[in-house]
Amino acid sequence: MHPKEENLCTDIICQVKKCLQGISKSPGKKKWPNSFWQVMVIMLTLLLSINFVEATEVSNIRYWAAPDHMRIVFDLDNEPTYKFQQTGNTLTVELSDASLHQSMPAEMIVNKPGINKIVLSALENNKVKIEFILNEYLKVEVFKLKKFQNKPERLVVDIILKQAAQEEPAKENVPQLKRKKVIIIDPGHGGEDPGAVGKKGTYEKHVVLAISREIKKAINRTPGYRAFLTRDGDYYVSFSKRLQIAKDLNASLFISVHADAARNRQARGSSVYCLSTGAASNEAAKLLAKNENLSDIIGGVPNGEGKTDSDQIILNMFQTNTINISKTYAGNLMHQLERVNSLKYKSVQEAPFRVLKLPDIPAVLIETAFISNGEEEWLLKSNNFQKTMASAVASSVVEYLSGTASIAQISEAVEEIDKTSKINNAKRLSRVYIVKKGDTIFSLAKNNSITMDELRKLNHMKDSDSLLLGQKIRLP
Repeated sequence: MHPKEENLCTDIICQVKKCLQGISKSPGKKKWPNSFWQVMVIMLTLLLSINFVEATEVSNIRYWAAPDHMRIVFDLDNEPTYKFQQTGNTLTVELSDASLHQSMPAEMIVNKPGINKIVLSALENNKVKIEFILNEYLKVEVFKLKKFQNKPERLVVDIILKQAAQEEPAKENVPQLKRKKVIIIDPGHGGEDPGAVGKKGTYEKHVVLAISREIKKAINRTPGYRAFLTRDGDYYVSFSKRLQIAKDLNASLFISVHADAARNRQARGSSVYCLSTGAASNEAAKLLAKNENLSDIIGGVPNGEGKTDSDQIILNMFQTNTINISKTYAGNLMHQLERVNSLKYKSVQEAPFRVLKLPDIPAVLIETAFISNGEEEWLLKSNNFQKTMASAVASSVVEYLSGTASIAQISEAVEEIDKTSKINNAKRLSRVYIVKKGDTIFSLAKNNSITMDELRKLNHMKDSDSLLLGQKIRLP
């Protein structure tokens, strides 16, 4: 019996005893009917009160497989009271004052790394027993998550794998990896945290993973570059772990990929954000950062794992320079994104995103499109759009890390001029130049006071064309 029920019963029984004692001492028969019905009302109150204290119902079960652990989540309608024990390869969780919803299966075959099956049974005294038949696991963590937003009370079982599935960084030859420029692509959300949901039921966590995989492919096709994903499946990765992956691999860039959402269904466009150690650049950026920063709570990070912020003063000292570098790359990225989709803002935005708090690694967050906009929701699911978006991001990465920059960035450093006039003059006064080691489109354009676009037009070059050692080109 629930402690509340036990106390309630004790109080009401005392009242019943007093009432019965009063009946037995009452002379005459006229008072008996009234006292009798008084006892009946008290007993009925007792029964109704006991029923009012409801058992915790287990209403749903689901699971996600990550490379290093298996997560099983149970949905409950009340905060659970539970205990657990391990015997060999069996983990037993016992819930007190609980019941199983009629839709819950007696047995669930999983057959995933770490676990074979789950057996559920209702015991006497309002108890529920859940048995996990395990395999090749290292340890087990059991914890509860409180009701939050649209998430109910939850009981979580994390099975930490004995031998984590080997991620690509572990397979990579370390000396070879050091000679390459490493880029971390971070698909937002995952697992318990779906992110924004489109009108047609499209989950942000799915489309950003698809886009991130395409970005990885596009970057890896370029010699000297290597891209890695923070997650490559439908599971949640904490903020701290995402950032640690970038640190461990000594990344040159960290790019977090998301899909925007707004109440206004007409809102559309791509945007790029950098970290702000102070206020956000506008109210929309502030709200966006606030929502994104809840991911650890929604995704389910136990034991405060996501609350290990570095010393803010030291963080600010390092990040002043890192943020400036991030903005430089972000401007280049915006120029590339504009070729794929309209831009929500014409400049780089700032907000205090937790996932961008890397002291010495340039980091940006891309909102690829509005999943709340019907047309852009369709685009986000389109394989063609995903590949085009990925190509734009990969181009911005290579252009930035190879020492070149966007036309938009260069034009900020020179006076606004009539481009057509300048190109015509350049053609009349051009000279032949032989490309030397270390020359880039950016360096030659800068040294000759023209933009990269003008230099390409002068030499009839495409944006994708690169310089070759010994190549003859024309310069002003």
